[in-house]
Amino acid sequence: MPKNRTTSDVVDEIYQAILATPKRQRRLLSKTFWGKFGVERRTKERVAEVREALKQRNLVLDLDESEFGTEAKNEWIVLSLLDPAPQQTTEPKRGPDRSRATTPPDSWFRMLQARKFESEREVEFYFIVPLLEQMGYEEDDFSIGHPVQMYEGVNKVNKEADLVLFDGAERSKENALLVVEAKKPTTRIREDAIGQARGYALWLVTPYYIVTNADEIQVYVFRGPIQPDVRLMEFKRDELREHWETLYGHINKAAVVDYKDRLKKALAESMQP
Repeated sequence: MPKNRTTSDVVDEIYQAILATPKRQRRLLSKTFWGKFGVERRTKERVAEVREALKQRNLVLDLDESEFGTEAKNEWIVLSLLDPAPQQTTEPKRGPDRSRATTPPDSWFRMLQARKFESEREVEFYFIVPLLEQMGYEEDDFSIGHPVQMYEGVNKVNKEADLVLFDGAERSKENALLVVEAKKPTTRIREDAIGQARGYALWLVTPYYIVTNADEIQVYVFRGPIQPDVRLMEFKRDELREHWETLYGHINKAAVVDYKDRLKKALAESMQP
């Protein structure tokens, strides 16, 4: 990187290139990406500086924060523009118990790690529900086996989402927050399961969707019918404690409600003459 160019200058250049693409997304080899910044040695300080500059431009990586900067030189980095960007929230916003910023005790993580699951329903009831309860979701928010009416080609079909989280008891699209697709632990998470969850998110208009078999957890930001979605996180169950703060910051109830409200506002503003 030339001496007269700052990290912000390079990020602005990447931002403008992404802005020019219909999908608001760009893929770069790690060595190309870091080469733009003139980085030969990826120190913690340098990686943190680049990460912060990307956040300032609402550019989201397909890598977990702990992985960014440690990826191989020939590994692809996917950068996506999210506008408005999801903001991590750790403080309650809408009354007591709506969102708790505390981390569960170690005994809770050990209990969840020790559990054995034999079916999708067991994954839903004994893994997903306890996990989301810790994220501030309440009994009225859960809809297990939620009916979804959607189209396959020109045909209207009735489907059933494994789990949908709402903001309260009203089951409207305006209140839909999160779709969760559950699989048995013996079933690997494949593209069809991700596509299924995305389809429900499309018809319910949820900002996020999760796919999990209790051993692996993947979290996605839904970006609409045209732009490709962004995988925010991917980790194993035995890494839950390690990734808790980031996971909580993205999908606790207060954060998701806030993000959906900002999406509604941005959509309304975009439709004004």
